[in-house]
Amino acid sequence: MQILDIILKKALDWVIGTIMISIVLILFIGVILRYLFNAPIFGSEEVAVIGLVWIIFLGGAILVREEKHVAITFLTEMLRPSQEKVVKIIGDFLILSILVIMVYQSWKLSSRLEESTTPALSISEAWFGRAMIVGFIIMLYYKVRQLSVLFFGKGVSSDEAMEETGDQHE
Repeated sequence: MQILDIILKKALDWVIGTIMISIVLILFIGVILRYLFNAPIFGSEEVAVIGLVWIIFLGGAILVREEKHVAITFLTEMLRPSQEKVVKIIGDFLILSILVIMVYQSWKLSSRLEESTTPALSISEAWFGRAMIVGFIIMLYYKVRQLSVLFFGKGVSSDEAMEETGDQHE
């Protein structure tokens, strides 16, 4: 599992970085061509929007991995450690349930969008749904890993696994 965590972390970081650089380049070149040469890049906004959607859902997976999602903790901080663990397990199961529902709904949405295309480039709008499916599945993986560590105390967090390989965590 640790190897999968390392590969997944590096892949997510690389994919998000690549998409971000691509969006910046496409939009920058598009602005230069539009205003200096009066020759805009056709459909550059559509590519940027699809890229941003992918960044949002893959970035959400990173937030789940690093447990940096929004949480109100002032009540759980007043509990004893054993009670806090129970509340965390209940909360994680609720999140897990919602993620399963979101994967299913994203799949349905993606299927419905299969026939629709974007106006300028005729790219299948299913790519928006696919971003959701991939992001939610990765979030599910990380949440299951976190729950297994809570229940069994086994495993190493993604951050610890990265430190073992010499990778630095930002």
